[in-house]
Amino acid sequence: MSASLPPPLPSCTPHPSGEGAPGFLAPLLKSVLLVCLVTAALWAVLALIAIPLSGSEALRALLTDENLHWLPGWVHWLLTHPVLANVLLCVSSLVGVLACWGMLRRWRWAWGSFVALLAITAVLNGVVVWGVDDAFRHLLAQLPAETYSLEILQLRRDLRVLRVIWGVLMGLTAAAFAVLHGWLIVRLCAPDVRALFRR
Repeated sequence: MSASLPPPLPSCTPHPSGEGAPGFLAPLLKSVLLVCLVTAALWAVLALIAIPLSGSEALRALLTDENLHWLPGWVHWLLTHPVLANVLLCVSSLVGVLACWGMLRRWRWAWGSFVALLAITAVLNGVVVWGVDDAFRHLLAQLPAETYSLEILQLRRDLRVLRVIWGVLMGLTAAAFAVLHGWLIVRLCAPDVRALFRR
């Protein structure tokens, strides 16, 4: 009578989820896809709203108002081209939608597009921080340098405090997202993830 063989031991190697993809990939892509869809719809609605406003007399009068000459150049551009600005933002969100959809289908071009969008978004977050600080700088420069008005002195102090608060909050947020995006880029460039995108 021959001895029976013992049952095989269970494998200690975790099984990957869904066609060998890491567990984080599908939830990440679906969440980013949803965010891109919502933002694309938002920018599209704002572009439609901006169409009648862009040709209004009120906006033209605002742009020619001498009291607003201190506004930064990028703010003037946004006020002058509101439809184009919203359309560009809508298109960028749609590119994100296509990249997420393509990655879910395991398309190679979508992988490269998604990685590029992560890097570009991290840089643009820093640009937004600079833009807000630049607006505060231009506004503070319009206040009289030497004045005895208590209201203006208090306004200058309040604006400086707000500039620091907004700068710190937005800077920390941008830095946190930059670290997150950097980690995602490194993870997506790992061999096990890149091997999923061969088409």
